Amino acid sequence: MMKKKQVKAEKIELKSGERIDDLLIDNLELIQHPDHFCFSLDAVLLANFINPSSGSEVLDLGTGTGIIPHLMQAKYELNKICGIDIQPQMIDMAKRSARYNGLIEELDFLELDLKDALDHFGTETFDYIVSNPPYLKENSGQVSPKESIAIARHELKSKLEDVVKTSNQLVKYGGKVAYVYRIQRLNELMSLMEKYNLTCKRMRMVHSTIDSPADLVLVEAKKGGGTNLEVLPPLFIYDHEGNYTTEINEIYNVEE
Repeated sequence: MMKKKQVKAEKIELKSGERIDDLLIDNLELIQHPDHFCFSLDAVLLANFINPSSGSEVLDLGTGTGIIPHLMQAKYELNKICGIDIQPQMIDMAKRSARYNGLIEELDFLELDLKDALDHFGTETFDYIVSNPPYLKENSGQVSPKESIAIARHELKSKLEDVVKTSNQLVKYGGKVAYVYRIQRLNELMSLMEKYNLTCKRMRMVHSTIDSPADLVLVEAKKGGGTNLEVLPPLFIYDHEGNYTTEINEIYNVEE
């Protein structure tokens, strides 16, 4: 059920080089800067894929500018959503976006290394944890000369295992975690989830087109879950004309 559109709480003040992007849902807008990592379709797909229970308390690991928490509060009836990130500039933008969107009571953003999250929050604190982790190993691919973008894309500050381990520590027994990740590292992700008692329950492959192999995978796991796994139909981003498919337009709330 869609909530009532947000009323802007205050006039936004952008810093040099910043822009504000329309999230196309619930009258929400997000501050971003091209010198820092800007959200992509991956985060939007994850926010649409997750399945939290009503009233859940949620944590976003590596929140960036806060795109996933903003979308989650618009799509689901949640109690509280917290996003953490090691980069102070990202958290600053996320906090100012929350104030501008009138969501300071619903969203909480903290500058925090996920490796310190257990000490900060305590064991098994959250009902649901989400993350769009860095896709690339530290020494693979071309590393961006812009430090903020490099940290978001490469495992410079945290490894995939750090994300999965922290998820296990902070999610309640019976709670859920969800990730969007590169299909090439799916085996590694599944192995780590098994290591940390996170059983994959739902999975969906994401393809650029119907003729292309999967690029990304969306997974939802349960702490202490059983063995059943639901594999959803594949998600295609573009049609044969290079336009967004009907499902992607629906996710973006765009009428064809």
